[in-house]
Amino acid sequence: MKPVLVVKGEEIYKENRKKLEKAYLGKIVSIEVESGTVAGIGDTLEEAYEKASRKCPGKKFYFRKVGPCAATSYLYFLL
Repeated sequence: MKPVLVVKGEEIYKENRKKLEKAYLGKIVSIEVESGTVAGIGDTLEEAYEKASRKCPGKKFYFRKVGPCAATSYLYFLL
């Protein structure tokens, strides 16, 4: 069973998939799952996290590599 954060994060990613894949293929996206906001995008997890934490301080994020098939190693969430 996947954590709720992962399930919600993937749902939000799928809603924004076409736009994200067109503009940010291969980048890391951070999604603030409570509001459904794409909170940050970067070349690295650290860059995406820094942008997300400035935009949505104190929130939980789901991280994923932008692309049609995200490898397990690129699926992240911080509690």
